[in-house]
Amino acid sequence: MIGWLNGEMAQLDELRIDPRDRGLLLGDGLFETLLSENGTIRRVRRHLARLYESADLIGLPLHKTDLELLTAMQHVLAANALQEGRAALRLTVSRGIGPRGLLPSDDALVTILITATALDPAPQNCRAIIAQTVRASGTISARVKSLNYLDSVLARREAAEHGVAEALMRNCHGRIAEASAANLFLVHDGRLVTPPVSEGALPGIQRAVAMAAAHALGYEVGEEPVEERALADADELFVTNSLIGICPLVALGARAVGTGKAGPVTRAIAARASQLE
Repeated sequence: MIGWLNGEMAQLDELRIDPRDRGLLLGDGLFETLLSENGTIRRVRRHLARLYESADLIGLPLHKTDLELLTAMQHVLAANALQEGRAALRLTVSRGIGPRGLLPSDDALVTILITATALDPAPQNCRAIIAQTVRASGTISARVKSLNYLDSVLARREAAEHGVAEALMRNCHGRIAEASAANLFLVHDGRLVTPPVSEGALPGIQRAVAMAAAHALGYEVGEEPVEERALADADELFVTNSLIGICPLVALGARAVGTGKAGPVTRAIAARASQLE
């Protein structure tokens, strides 16, 4: 597999990140995961806009243009012969090399790494549990895709231990924030609800697309706190991220959700969202 590191392209086992890099030592950085379909990087402008916004939020000097990053990602796809079918692009940005301690250097040069991996077809549905791992809320780190994903790692381990693909995570108030690697939507009486960013939900790209698709179809969408008991009352549940798209959540623990298969609202929103960039 060939990657791109600070302008150099080489096999991944030949690329080297400095042991003093703050992304490695402190999780001081950001990442984006993008979907490529037959060489077209989906919703790339949305992803890069979120990356720049997050970089500004944490004071990370990302001096690259959209075109520079897009060109680099396209080169990685081509180098790995991933211009057909589905592929996952990972764009990782670290604050770079710094001195020992927490305070970053004013003149540090960011580290940028781009990799790509072939993807299987998106799952038709998924099952989940409610994790014991708590999702932070009300913090800057909860609003960005930082390199410290430990909470999600632990929640996903819980899911694997229960033989399911996902884990819903409560915030510090005991309410549902999101899944380990996806946003959550509830459908009840034709109305959609998703936890707001203030509750610990990441401002996901596919989340925004799903909301736009729902509005276009005439559905009401509310960004509201979600109590755990509301999950049992939902007619449909689905989770969203850039790689799985809109995926019906058909079981939560031992309990089937709705009819135990993709509901009509989920199907309609998924179809409309697939047309949006």
